[in-house]
Amino acid sequence: MEQAFGRVFTEGAGKAVLIGSDIPGLQAEIIREALASLETHEAAIGPANDGGYYLIGFRRHGFLPGIFHDMPWSTPAVFRETMERFKVARLSVHVLPECIDADTREDLKELLLRHGGREAPGSRTMALLERHRGSIAG
Repeated sequence: MEQAFGRVFTEGAGKAVLIGSDIPGLQAEIIREALASLETHEAAIGPANDGGYYLIGFRRHGFLPGIFHDMPWSTPAVFRETMERFKVARLSVHVLPECIDADTREDLKELLLRHGGREAPGSRTMALLERHRGSIAG
């Protein structure tokens, strides 16, 4: 993640976000919110239900490479530790709505419960989950 941010900022980007690939409920409006928030904040972060985060973003001049160093990855402490590091660095941070990091069958059940059968326009993942709701909830 550090290298990805470093590269896009070196290439001239003024702001950038990284998103997880296992967040099927992530809507484009949240990504737009993250990018818009970087106009007034140095960073943006989206907490995941498992204690991690699904999105992190920075403005070029607010980028904090050390935020990724010695992180207790794959634990419920990642989001909390990241927020503490933002605080210590005195970065202004926009916190996005929580999303479900879908790693397990239980996560998919929670996603479907939160989704509540509502249409998710353009989301093939959510459409697939809805089609298989019975076997997931099973």
